[in-house]
Amino acid sequence: MRKAILLSKRTSASVVHAPGPYTIRIQGQTHHRIGSLIPRQGCLPEYLQLYIFDTANELKNRLNAMGQTSAEGNLDEPTLALLIEMIDENNCLAKIFRRARDHYESVGSEFTIRLVQDKGKGKEYDLPTTSEVAGLIVGDITSTIGQRDIVVQFQSDTLQQIRDDHPLYMSLQYPLLFPYGEYGFHPEIPLHLETGTSRTRQFVTIRQYYASLIQTRPNQGMTLIKGGRLLHQFIVDVYTAIEEDRLRWARNNQEILKFELYSNRFILPPSFTGGPRYLVEKYHDAMAIL
Repeated sequence: MRKAILLSKRTSASVVHAPGPYTIRIQGQTHHRIGSLIPRQGCLPEYLQLYIFDTANELKNRLNAMGQTSAEGNLDEPTLALLIEMIDENNCLAKIFRRARDHYESVGSEFTIRLVQDKGKGKEYDLPTTSEVAGLIVGDITSTIGQRDIVVQFQSDTLQQIRDDHPLYMSLQYPLLFPYGEYGFHPEIPLHLETGTSRTRQFVTIRQYYASLIQTRPNQGMTLIKGGRLLHQFIVDVYTAIEEDRLRWARNNQEILKFELYSNRFILPPSFTGGPRYLVEKYHDAMAIL
């Protein structure tokens, strides 16, 4: 299944084409972007546009978008058709995209889709409903959107950036790993500790969330763990999200890090793994042991 958003990255050819097990490695800054609902005149549909535009030829369009073949051979059309049916029946994001398709085919007027940042507290473990995670909006949207909601335009030449801590990011990027379109990490998941345990923070960190998510639990489904190469990309994507969160904290807390002592330069704390102060600190620790 084609993901709904574009992951922009720089891939190392020396790793991709190297012998041995499959490996994915990225370099530099990653960007998660989402385009418009309808392709420009003369352009083929891609990403989430495949859910809305020219769905009579959806199977063919998806095969064209994925290059018809993979490294293992031709893509299996019946299997792809079953995956499309499964996503349509169970994924709340796919359902709102299909509703947009029905509106486009019956009415033809312009519309937007709002992907909600905050569906409310206290229901963290419930599967979301379509009305909670997204909405189809016809007309003025200025009074209805939240500060961090994603608004997907009807037709546009530009790509919209999606933050890695938006709760719908992973479901948009990996529909086969999250087939229900469920909410993922967001910065206000309450942190619950055992009675008597002292707490240093109120909410779960992004690292804690994903460390818990990728654990193998006998009484739960293992769709994510058995994702194969897609799991490899997911874990790399998660790592970059954690790094971005740490950099975001450093960027927003330069006063705590006393950046004015360094001519107002951007300072990475010693707690940032791989940073210059981290390496110097570990070097001094190693020399002390010797």
